[in-house]
Amino acid sequence: MKGAEAYVNDQWYSSGLADLPEGADGHCITLKFIIPRDAQFTGLITHVREVAQRHLSEFYKDRKVTHRPVEGSVVGDGSGDGIDLVFDVAPAQ
Repeated sequence: MKGAEAYVNDQWYSSGLADLPEGADGHCITLKFIIPRDAQFTGLITHVREVAQRHLSEFYKDRKVTHRPVEGSVVGDGSGDGIDLVFDVAPAQ
């Protein structure tokens, strides 16, 4: 079974991690991951969110990054494989 780090790394460009907004303003960022329905379980989705949040925190150094509740299954493309992870990035101080 594929792990959270692999999903994030494999989908770096398609998820939106490679094209993050810059600037001192606050941002709402939605990352989209494709995780097959038969592989989706709460622990994996939570871990993917944690890995993505870690990468966002590294990119937005010294800014608070918080996650919103996970939206999954039948999100986006209607296939049931899409997971939207939404994060809020605080404005720079």
